[in-house]
Amino acid sequence: MGAIATATMLLAAPSAASAVTGAISAPCYTHIPTVGSAPVVVNLAGGTPGAGFIVAATGPTGGVGSAGSATGTFDPAGNGSAAITDVSPPSGSIDPIAGEPIVLSVKDFGTGAAAVDVPIGQTLVTNLAMTIALKPRSIRAHRTVKVSGTPFAGLAMYGFITKGTNPKVLRRVSLGTGDGCGYTSAKVIVAPKSFKPGTYRLYVNPGTKLDKPKSIFRSFKISRSLF
Repeated sequence: MGAIATATMLLAAPSAASAVTGAISAPCYTHIPTVGSAPVVVNLAGGTPGAGFIVAATGPTGGVGSAGSATGTFDPAGNGSAAITDVSPPSGSIDPIAGEPIVLSVKDFGTGAAAVDVPIGQTLVTNLAMTIALKPRSIRAHRTVKVSGTPFAGLAMYGFITKGTNPKVLRRVSLGTGDGCGYTSAKVIVAPKSFKPGTYRLYVNPGTKLDKPKSIFRSFKISRSLF
């Protein structure tokens, strides 16, 4: 009877360990093109104590781990944590985007041959970026400005036109409110009120006042009446 009970416990152990769960630390993460990304952090529970694990990030069209992965070891309580670094949008875009989905999964190697990738959940990846449409060419026309990045999530965004690095604001425009990944898009006039030819900057930051340390910018040039 005792031998049967012991065998039952051994058979049940892998099943209990497969109940590993995870919590993703944020709904959206920012990638900075050519620089890197905020790590995607996943906290795990219910794993096999002392066993190794791998957390994988998978894009919509790639195989398991196509967007990155991280390994670790469960502690005596079956808990663990993993940080996947340098995760970028699966499409390869470096432009402002509303966020592209990646799926997180975990494999608990303590389950032996039965180890499988267990889905944890989904998060989004965006870029810290800004673009200014080149058309229409008329400087008096409205053109599309897009911006994204988690520092702008849920905040009212404004654009500020200056003459180069000069702090004097020559025009202020409203760009709307950033979504969960800080993405917003608006059609605005991208030119100083004087419409004079020259080299200018469009700074974008939350709030109604120019705050260069919290902004991103793009330079542009006005030649005669063309952008």
